[in-house]
Amino acid sequence: MSTPRPNYGITRIDQEDKKNHGYYVRITHKGKRYQKYFPDKSNGGKSKALRAAKEYRDDILAKLPKYKQEAASRKKRQIKKSGITGVTHVVSKSVKGKNYDYWQAAWVDTTNKRKTAKFSIARYGEEKALSLAKKARKEGLNGRR
Repeated sequence: MSTPRPNYGITRIDQEDKKNHGYYVRITHKGKRYQKYFPDKSNGGKSKALRAAKEYRDDILAKLPKYKQEAASRKKRQIKKSGITGVTHVVSKSVKGKNYDYWQAAWVDTTNKRKTAKFSIARYGEEKALSLAKKARKEGLNGRR
C-alpha cells in the first residue's frame, strides 16, 4: 500500500464548551462510510489519539482497492483562495467527465437558509467571476440577494 497523505481522512475536533477533544476518521468508498472517533482523554493524550486514528485509517485503506489507496496518497490540489470567508473556487466534474471551474459565494440568509451563487470562470473570466462572487456574498449578507 502506498503511504497516504499525513492527515488524509482525519479531522481534529476541539469543542471546548463540551470538553470534546480528539480526532475523527472519516473515509467513504462507494457509498460505504468508515468512521470512528479517537478522544484524547481515553487514548492517553493528543499525540496517542492521532497515532490511533492513523492506524485505524491505514487499516481501512489497506482493505480498499488500489486506486483508492493511490488517491489517498496523491498530493491534494492547491485550492485558489479568495481571501473572503464564504467565497471559494470550485472545480466540478460533469457526468461526461468535463471539468467546470467557478467561483462560488455562500451565506446564510435572514431566514437561516444557506444560499449560494456560482459564477463561471469560462463565461466571465477569472477576475470578473471572483468579483461577482464577492459582491453576491456581500449582498447576501446584507439581505439584498
